[in-house]
Parts: sequence; C-alpha cells; structure tokens
Amino acid sequence: MSTPHCKQLTKTAPSENALLTTSSFGGSWPFIFMFLGMIVLWMVVNTFLIQRVFGHRPFDPYPYIALNLVLSGLAGIQAPIIMMSQNRAAARDEILASHHYDETHKIDELLGSNTELTRQVHDLAQKIHQMTEQISARVPRNEPPA
Repeated sequence: MSTPHCKQLTKTAPSENALLTTSSFGGSWPFIFMFLGMIVLWMVVNTFLIQRVFGHRPFDPYPYIALNLVLSGLAGIQAPIIMMSQNRAAARDEILASHHYDETHKIDELLGSNTELTRQVHDLAQKIHQMTEQISARVPRNEPPA
C-alpha cells in the first residue's frame, strides 16, 4: 500500500523507535522474569552474602528501603514511557481508522456504480430478448418435409 496513510504510519522519529523498542521489551515475559530475578538477587546479596562474606551489616536490610526506592523510581520512569507508547498507538489507530473510512467510502462508490452497470446490462439483455422474440415471430419457419 502506498497511500498517504501508510506513509504516515511508517514515518517514525528516532525517539519513537527507541520508545517502541523500550515499551515492547518492558512489556515482555523476559523482562518480567529478568526483573524478578534482579529483585531476588538484590535480596539474597543484601540479606545473606554481604552479611556472611564480609561480616558487615547488610547494605539494605530487610525492609529493603533502597530496593523500594529503586522500584519506585523505575515505576516513575515506566509510567510516562507506557503513556507515550499508548499515545503513539492511539495516533496510529486514528490514522488507520481514517484510512479504513476512506477505503470504505471508495468501495461504496464502486458498489453503487457496479449496481448501476448491472441494472443497465439487465435492461439491455431484456431488450435483446424482446427483439429476438420479435424477429423470430416475423421470420417464417420452414418445417422439414415429412
């Protein structure tokens, strides 16, 4: 398709490409599993590894305040990214809806003209049939000898 609507859909700025890539990865199962793994790793490292290996208090003890801060910051960054991605999807949907409306309008026009042409062909076929009957009524039939 090489319509103006399709050209609008394919034009993306580098920031939009980065947004689409980020939002597609951020909403995937690998991201979720990787993120859960990072949280578990943070808890294990802070609760057991630092305390046992180095003999110190954990950097971020049980309530995990630093982890909570990181997660809150991540949520604060992800929310605008998700909203921008939704805005981009809404703009794309609006362009597609406009394209579908235009195409439907063109198809309706073609259907109307096709219906008119079909009616004209039907009328012509009836006239031909009537003329054929008139001609055959005027032409004497030669019956074969018995």
